Amino acid sequence: MSMAKLGWLWLCGALLVLSVANGSPVSNPESSEESEETKEALREMQELCRNNSGSDQAYANVMEELKTTMVCLAKFDFEPFFEDFDQLSNETRTPFFDNYCPKLRSAVACKNGLITAVRPCLDEDDFGIVEGLVGIIPDAVELLCKNNGEIIFKLEDEDIVECGIKSMDQFIECGNTFLNTAESWELSHLTQEQCGVVTDLRKCFKEKLTACKAPDLISIYDLFHNALIRMTPCRNYVEQPKVTLIDNNAINEV
Repeated sequence: MSMAKLGWLWLCGALLVLSVANGSPVSNPESSEESEETKEALREMQELCRNNSGSDQAYANVMEELKTTMVCLAKFDFEPFFEDFDQLSNETRTPFFDNYCPKLRSAVACKNGLITAVRPCLDEDDFGIVEGLVGIIPDAVELLCKNNGEIIFKLEDEDIVECGIKSMDQFIECGNTFLNTAESWELSHLTQEQCGVVTDLRKCFKEKLTACKAPDLISIYDLFHNALIRMTPCRNYVEQPKVTLIDNNAINEV
């Protein structure tokens, strides 16, 4: 897979992520308010849809589903959500998550038709990358809602923050070791050995977090780790953490 094509796939995935995450009006590729990057991504999507499906109907379906996604997302009012989030405290966390988590899950489900529409436009490997990126959204919602926002309050713990800052060089060392090894990798053809290096990176980060008495914070990194597993052959070699829904706003790992 060429770097140019991989860059487009990341942009395509990000476009879908943003359309679900904030309801950005991307359904009109000629809008003067859109960035040139977005317009170019849509033009390239049109070409890919034509090349992979043999007609322009697949692209038309994508555009129609984008509009449908926007209508679906409009049912979630993001402004009061962020206002209430800014006021979040131990006293308000239970009613906040009881109210918003079911709504967030409904908003996330708005992406399903769009993902289905995009599939005919991409080959299997490329679709796996886009699907992996978009898969970050429901994972992030579940992490946010777990135990009434437990992860948010851990991130505000002064001792954890102080330890993390002091250990920053060690976290950077974990990343540099991985990057030096993975520089020439081909994402769509990762071997079992290379996937082992991916899991070693996670282990390295978790060891540092455990030293800071915050091993659960690895779940934030896992949003991206699991996306990488989903979009590469590592899905055949590496088991992702499983979750079981307990109620409307809490999950447990199993």
